[in-house]
Amino acid sequence: MTTTSSIRLSDTIVAQARRDADIFNRTISGQIEYWVRLGQAVESVPGFDIDRVRAALNGQLDVRLLSHNELMAFEESLGNALAIPSARSLQDMKALRDAGGAVGYDEQGRLIRTLPGGGVEVLEDPNEGRVATK
Repeated sequence: MTTTSSIRLSDTIVAQARRDADIFNRTISGQIEYWVRLGQAVESVPGFDIDRVRAALNGQLDVRLLSHNELMAFEESLGNALAIPSARSLQDMKALRDAGGAVGYDEQGRLIRTLPGGGVEVLEDPNEGRVATK
């Protein structure tokens, strides 16, 4: 007996599935299942090792060692992870910020460095030129 589960998908994916389902005479869920099976098949192609992609994402494998297809999967996964940060990555970013030393741009476009305890040091302000030098 087949069981089903509910999952959340973006409106964009559902719209694409609806469009392709009509073209290929599938149900929307059938189209998404087809895409899942297709993705599984791609990941099982010789020369593509999803474990190597996972290792690279975890910082355990040099990205330069990935094959072209592995690199494409790595970049897509990395892009997805950056677009929707996980609870763990948010915790990691908060810990980095609280420890001080994180460098980035703030809402005003200034280059800043975080200080221990939550303060910031402005390294460069586009409106005022370079502020701090080390």
